[in-house]
Amino acid sequence: MNDIAVFYCFARSGGTLINRCLGCIKDNLVLSEVNPHGAFLSLESQALDWLKLVPSDQVKKFHYLGYGQKICFLNETASALNQHLIIRDWPTLNFLRNVYWEYFSPSMILEQDLYLSDHGLQTNCVVVARQSACVYESIVRSFPDQIHLNLEDFSESYLAYAEAVCNYPVIHLEKFCAEPEVQFQKLCDYLSVKFERSFLTQFHSFNQCTGDNLLSSPSKLRTATEILVPTEKRDSKTWQAASTNENCRKADQLLGYEI
Repeated sequence: MNDIAVFYCFARSGGTLINRCLGCIKDNLVLSEVNPHGAFLSLESQALDWLKLVPSDQVKKFHYLGYGQKICFLNETASALNQHLIIRDWPTLNFLRNVYWEYFSPSMILEQDLYLSDHGLQTNCVVVARQSACVYESIVRSFPDQIHLNLEDFSESYLAYAEAVCNYPVIHLEKFCAEPEVQFQKLCDYLSVKFERSFLTQFHSFNQCTGDNLLSSPSKLRTATEILVPTEKRDSKTWQAASTNENCRKADQLLGYEI
């Protein structure tokens, strides 16, 4: 009951895909992009509307709990139902500026880990990573509010993130998409959650999550009915600049990429 599954994934690194693969399996309950400082869709909305883990007579009480207390409550409720609560962290919020309107100065620490440990929860963690040049290119291209994100700021933030998560097991998005069944089995083992081969044919129909599905122009990977290897936009100036940036290269090495 004191164990909880958490996967960390920086923006544009495959978090929505992993979320859908996990969420389409019965008894896996994913809180999508939630963080102690904020959430793309509130933790309360997800817990009530998507996961159905808060009884109607406890909604008011739940609302006034602190973040860590809410997670403990949901984890205990899920465990009692023989279900697995999984947190998809929103770490970008803690490491990159201008991600969340209330967040003026990123803490540059893994806040999820801090809050959960302070509430006595033992985490089963995994990191889903993508090479930094692809991450930078995709962020600048996909998010209008990040179109002017300069490489220096990104690289410093991404290196700090890599340093924070590098001691956890890492699954590379590129490898996951090339051999999804093998890599997803590993991921589920790291998280100690349920694995079923059906994810290969069911993931695309699962929509109770945040991410690509909320973009005005969903990516090709988001609308695909099979798992595809993401393309690298090597002709892009942003990709080329990031691929030779020292901080980006250090981050990639920390996350297990050969440079």
